[in-house]
Amino acid sequence: VTLSSASTGVLSNQVLHGAPVDLLFAADRESPDKLFHAGIGQQPFCYAIGQLVLVGQHGDLDKLAQPGLSLAIANPATAPYGRAAMEVLQREAFIDARERKLVRGNNAVQAYQFWHSGAVALALVPRSLAPEATTIPQAWHQPLRQHAMVLKESAAASALLQWLQRAEVREQITGAGYLPCP
Repeated sequence: VTLSSASTGVLSNQVLHGAPVDLLFAADRESPDKLFHAGIGQQPFCYAIGQLVLVGQHGDLDKLAQPGLSLAIANPATAPYGRAAMEVLQREAFIDARERKLVRGNNAVQAYQFWHSGAVALALVPRSLAPEATTIPQAWHQPLRQHAMVLKESAAASALLQWLQRAEVREQITGAGYLPCP
């Protein structure tokens, strides 16, 4: 298995333009659905639900209301976690901080790196990157239903999907900060 990591939007665009990929794991449903409706791949399926967390400043959610604290998020144009972060920042309680320094990473990993390196005071990132961080309430943003789809059937793709369905692997996914799909 060879992995390629990028934001969901970037990976979906690569697939749309013929990238030789057997499986796509996306942080949303919309991107795989667009591919499916374009005649690419099999019906997408939910494999986990992501959680958005706040890192920095001891995880105090009130810090999101402070315009003096810089914040990193994933690019909302290509990353579902970035879109969820923008939904959080549009909440009435945080609207006064809209003039803050907002740094957009290419993806959630880069947003986390901006915080980890000290370039920003706060970051809104997936729980899988920061297991001990403060969870953003699910009601503050659209659900981050992670979807996967088979783009090209292969023995390796089938084996990976079977492996993902094993109980111990499902426990690892939950342990990494994801919730099970309903």
